[in-house]
Amino acid sequence: MIMKLASGSPSITRKIGFILSKILKSGDIMLLDGELGAGKTTFISGIAEGLGIKENLSSPSFTILNLYEIGSRKKFIHADFYRLDNADEILNTGIEDYLYSCRNIACIEWGDKIKDFFDSNYLEVKFEYFYPSGWDLIPGYIAGYGKGYDSNSDLEKRLVSFSGPATGSYWDRKLKIFKKLLERQKCIFLE
Repeated sequence: MIMKLASGSPSITRKIGFILSKILKSGDIMLLDGELGAGKTTFISGIAEGLGIKENLSSPSFTILNLYEIGSRKKFIHADFYRLDNADEILNTGIEDYLYSCRNIACIEWGDKIKDFFDSNYLEVKFEYFYPSGWDLIPGYIAGYGKGYDSNSDLEKRLVSFSGPATGSYWDRKLKIFKKLLERQKCIFLE
């Protein structure tokens, strides 16, 4: 299953992450891809907020790996592999120690660099810049940003795509639930 929706601002991107957090459980892994500044860290901040993490989340571009406590027994792993060039460098971060623990939830920015090391149990989230010429004419924007929307803010618009690695997978089932949660927030999807 592939699900696509548009975000009109960083606050909407964060809200989408917050809503996704409601279906996450220990052992879940998300691989995020998109250009620099496309909204990956903003989205992950929403997930962290939804998981109850009070700390201000920042991109681990230089530290590579940030760990946050979720309660007393779980961890939220936020990794950023932008500056790493190969599998050896990625594995030397110690990420494996956290990914294979059933107590953790992980978000990995620039996840395409490590995708081949996983079985089918990950969610791929892609962020793209989205420059519609007539934003209010597109049947698939986040509700609340139609007529009167400032077209000068096109730089904040993103297309966000969610997909599991195989049809009928664990993530397909979870994405159906996620879609229902988004529909309750009056989100409309791009098909």
